[in-house]
Amino acid sequence: MNNPLTTEQHDSVWSPLYQQRAFRALMSAFSFPGRRQPLPLCSDATGPTCIAAVLCDNEVSLADPDQLIGPADIRRLGIREASLENAGFIIADGSRAPDFAPALGSLAEPEQGATIIVRVASLESSNDFPLMLEGPGIQDTQALAVSGLNSQWLAE
Repeated sequence: MNNPLTTEQHDSVWSPLYQQRAFRALMSAFSFPGRRQPLPLCSDATGPTCIAAVLCDNEVSLADPDQLIGPADIRRLGIREASLENAGFIIADGSRAPDFAPALGSLAEPEQGATIIVRVASLESSNDFPLMLEGPGIQDTQALAVSGLNSQWLAE
């Protein structure tokens, strides 16, 4: 019988099992741009916190201009907060127009650029913002419908 004092909640963002499953889902998403890849269900955090818990640690810096991650979770994650221009990771609300210039990497030093995580309302079928994607990781083209993305994200 499970001891309630030692049984770990595996759908908690703070459990190693959840983080391993979420990491695999994120790596699959990075490998196949434009293909929807759901994260495992998380019982105690929102999407931005779940993603930060998997990708960030105390070695990276984070800017959260829209406060999508609560202060208690920022402390628990051990992430260093930084300005938008200096952050290694930026978590932003996609419904708002971006008004920042993130750090940019180069082909020789891509690690110098920021990773931007944009929260949108949905990646389901939508007429809000239909996209046709092509490029590395995409065979031919890939259709993606984004709901809740401000058009300024793709203006440049």
